[in-house]
Amino acid sequence: MAKGKGGALDCCAACGAAACCCFIVLIVIALAGLGIAKIVMGAIHLDDCSIEKLIPIWLIVSGCAPILFGGMGKQSGEDGGDTNPCAIVCGVIGFLFNLAWLICGSVWVYPNYNTVTADDYVQCTANITTGCTEGNCDKNLITFAFAMATLDWIFMGLWIVLIGFIICRACK
Repeated sequence: MAKGKGGALDCCAACGAAACCCFIVLIVIALAGLGIAKIVMGAIHLDDCSIEKLIPIWLIVSGCAPILFGGMGKQSGEDGGDTNPCAIVCGVIGFLFNLAWLICGSVWVYPNYNTVTADDYVQCTANITTGCTEGNCDKNLITFAFAMATLDWIFMGLWIVLIGFIICRACK
């Protein structure tokens, strides 16, 4: 086996490519795990948030949507080279749905998180009718939903930056 001048460079490039692939696989597994955790948490606590009944539903749908829309933009055309325009449209629709659903979830989660986790939070009962809040929400559920909404905004921001970079690169 003869080594050329680029032997070390070829090895570094191969190691870099392998590391990149491993990193992408780990990210995909982590995101799938988060999606499954959202579905499970929303299903377990479906009736545990009377202050905003849509929070568990938001978790379930936000866990399912990326799994359903995830592969739509990855299909190649019939010749195997260009991307199918229908797949691009479906990917854009999926992205816009996830963005709109994230906005809805943020409207439901963020104000209620501050209410439920406040030190002076008191739920209204038969004995307590003043200085209290109508409805209740499981603290584990609202904290998990708050963390997931925040993570989703971080990932949405990264996706928007990546899409902008790809568009700028394609225009050059």
